[in-house]
This record gives sequence, structure tokens and C-alpha cells, in this order.
Amino acid sequence: MVATPESVTGVGAGFVRSVHPTGWRVALCACVAVLMVAGCQRKLRETMASIDASYAAGQYVQASTIAAGAASESHSDEQDRLVYWMAAGHTAQAAGEIERSRHWFGLAYEQIRPYLDTKAEATVSEAIATTAVNQTVRIYRGTPPERIMLCGMQGVNCLAAGNLDDARLELNRARDFQQDAVSRFEQEVAAEQSAAQESWKSEGWDPSIAGSALDQVRAQQGELAKIRGYASFGNPFVSYMRAAFLIASSGDASDRQNARADLKSVQEMVPGFAPAEQDIALIDSDAPAGRMPVTWIFFLTGLAPNYDEFRLDIPIPVGQVNYVSAAFPVLKVRGDYVDAIEVAGADGAAAQRSVPLADLDAVVTEEFNARLPAIVTQEIVSSASKAAATWAASQAAYSQDYYAGLAVQIAGIAYQAGSTAADLRCWSTMPKQVGLLRVPTPADGAIEIRRPSGAQLCTLGLKPNAPNIVFVTLPSSAAQSPAVQVARLHTDFEPVVRLPGPAPAIDGSALTSSQQPVGDTP
Repeated sequence: MVATPESVTGVGAGFVRSVHPTGWRVALCACVAVLMVAGCQRKLRETMASIDASYAAGQYVQASTIAAGAASESHSDEQDRLVYWMAAGHTAQAAGEIERSRHWFGLAYEQIRPYLDTKAEATVSEAIATTAVNQTVRIYRGTPPERIMLCGMQGVNCLAAGNLDDARLELNRARDFQQDAVSRFEQEVAAEQSAAQESWKSEGWDPSIAGSALDQVRAQQGELAKIRGYASFGNPFVSYMRAAFLIASSGDASDRQNARADLKSVQEMVPGFAPAEQDIALIDSDAPAGRMPVTWIFFLTGLAPNYDEFRLDIPIPVGQVNYVSAAFPVLKVRGDYVDAIEVAGADGAAAQRSVPLADLDAVVTEEFNARLPAIVTQEIVSSASKAAATWAASQAAYSQDYYAGLAVQIAGIAYQAGSTAADLRCWSTMPKQVGLLRVPTPADGAIEIRRPSGAQLCTLGLKPNAPNIVFVTLPSSAAQSPAVQVARLHTDFEPVVRLPGPAPAIDGSALTSSQQPVGDTP
């Protein structure tokens, strides 16, 4: 059936009615608007690729500079600014710019906070816009794994700055976002899918088409389509970090029990995780806070998955066209990482190696796979609606004037091509994995951290005979030096990080901003 102005319903109908009287003008305006959207997305993708490349190479200050510039320019860009703010916060943290990192992460939290328990995830106006253009025009609000990790990494900043009250607040926020994901995420994914299916049914399309497209998108992901994360959108890293913080900083009985509960949840997510057993035993020993000579070293390695765009022709007849083109995001795992770190054993003992705690590849993948059916259906509905609207508009314009019809037809082709784009936005510098190395704190407070090959990464100067929490980040095997943050749990002690090299300055005066004693701010 050939589409006519009267036969087009839904989003397409408004477009057709507006084009009919002044075809070429409206078509041109629509085309220009779509090209502007495409240009913004191209800029975002190029900027994030540049940030990722510098960060992965261990050029933390350069990555932070690029990200901060983009984040500063994005304040009025409500659609994309969260992506820039998360990248700016994370790269500033890696560069040792703790207060700057807290600023960017703080803005990011304010952006996502209304969606914790009050504000709806989507709006009717957004649904119309995304159908008329694509998913990139919606406001990016972060995924549940990103929201949880955002609060966790802000907690790292607070620990590095020695602000234990704020650290407690941020780690509690991470727990709240995890609980919110459990209570709302599945319901909202189901609602999105239901709405997309209703749009599909209203057009009378063959329901097997969406299923076939979904299978092809999943095939592009290969084994990723089968990966399972942790129960209840859990993140073992954030749960364990909160437990270590409560053990090390508080002697309060309720805090100890909360730490025990966090460790039990880690055991459920990572069965047989030995450090959790050791820390539960430590809690049960009633050792006073500050007198436990244990150091927890969290190793954040690699980069979490990001997205590629996969384009597919969908067999839906529109006018005289039998196929429409749609674009879908496909997860891409990044494999360049170091799987563990080591510390030398005392008195000739074997080196101790970190053990895997959190697989963030799996956390990100499971959440995305849950949303994928709705994404695929929504994209096909959007592509087909645009094709139907532009076809009917061109026919209506042709009936009035040949050249107006030709202009609308050409503009319609450009509109469809320019607006066919997958939403690839994500927090692309999140770690791929987190490991944990739990070791006794040496009497002199010095711990040498090495690669599995034995090559030295850094030496930590910690509070002797006391609890310490350390975060070591190495975003790729090519990064020569790690980014290190040490929790300042003791007001009378300033931790020091020394990198390998000739005659390193013990006071940190000769080190770069990413290697200064943790807690210093620009």
C-alpha cells in the first residue's frame, strides 16, 4: 500500500500535515535540525575517543584536561552533559586533582539524584522526539551500574581528602542506588518494552520482524549476549569498599554489623571469596578501629565495555520501499588490561597476588542485555515512522508541485540518513575489573606494588601497624604508571606514593600531580 497523508498516523502524521502546505521549507528545516543533532553526537564521540585514548595510555593529566574542557562547555547541553561530567570526574581523580574530581562528580550526582526515587525516567515529549529522530536526543541519565559506580568513586575522593563523613554519605548513596535499581529497573524496562510493542501493534507489523532483528543484534555481541552479572544489580567492589571503610574507621557496633552485612552480600555475589571470610573474622574479633594492621588494596584495571554501531535493514514495507534502515548499539569488550597486581612476600615468602572481586564487564553487559529488546523495538518503530512520514510528505508535495515534491523527497532521504544513529553514550572510562589484595600492614608502612611480571609499579608509604585503604588504577597494560589514591583515615599521617625511577623524592616534591601524596589538591 502506498502511504498517503491520510494513512499516516502517530508521529508521522504531524510531520506530514506540516509538510503538505509548504513542503520544501519544512523539510529543509527538519533536515537542518537532524544534521545539527548528528553533528553534536559526532563531536561527543570524537571527544570521548580522545579522552579514552589518553586515559588508557596512562596520560592522566592530558585526559583530565581534555575532559574538563568538554565538561565546561557542556553545562547548557542537558542531553549529553552527564557523559562529560562523569569522564571529567574520573580523569581528574586519576590525575590526582581530587577537589576538581569532586566538583565534576558532584554535578553528575545532582543530574541523576532526581531519578533515585521521585522523578520518572522518561517523559512523553522525549518519547515523541526519540521516535521522530533517534535515542540520542533523549537526556542521558546514566545506567544503574554507572550511578552506583559514580557514588562509589566519589567515595574514593572523600577518603583521599580525609573527609570520612562525606565518604560515609557517598557509600550510602551507592547502596541506595543499588536498592533503587532492584525495585524499579525491571519494572521500567518492562514498561518501555510494552510501550514499544503497542506502537508496533498499532502499525500492524509482523511481530516476528522485531524478534529477528533482536537475534541479529545479539549475534553481533557473540558471547556477551550470554553473560550474567550479579544478583540484584550488585557491585561487589562498592559493597566491599563500604565494608572496609566501616571496619577501619569505626568501632561502633552498628557499623560493624553493617560491614558484616556488606561482606555477606559480597559472598553471595562472589562465592568462596576468601578475603570476605577473613574480614568477617576480623569483625567478630572485636579488634578496636585503628588498631588493625590490615591494608586493603583495590586494583581497578582496564576499561569497561563501550558501544559500536550496528546498522541493519529491516523488512517493513513503507510506500514503495520494502526495507527501512535502523541503527543499534552493540557492546564492545575492551581486552587490554593487567589481570592482577602483586606485593612482595615478607621474609622470603611468596608474593601475594590480588584476586578478582568485581567483573564490571558482566555488570554492564547484564544491564544492557535487559534493555536490548526495548532498544531494538524502539529503533525499528522510529525508523519505520520516519520512512512512512517522509514518503507520504513527498507524495503530498508532488500532488501540489513537482519541484516541491522533489525537494521533500531529497530532504526526506537526507533526514532518514542523518537521523539513523544508535545511542552510544556511556561512562567509557569505568574500569573493566576490580581486584582486591588484602595484606598485613608492614611495620615500616612500605608496600611495593608490582605487575605480575615483577616490574615495579609504585611504592606506598602508609600508616604503620594500622588499617589503610588503597586504590590502584591501571587502565591498560600500556600505561606505565598507575593512578593511586590512599584513604586518609588518620589525621596525624600523610601517605606517600613513590613511582619507580632514579632517586625518587620521598616527600613527593618531584612528582607529577597524579603522583603527589594522596590528599593534596590543586
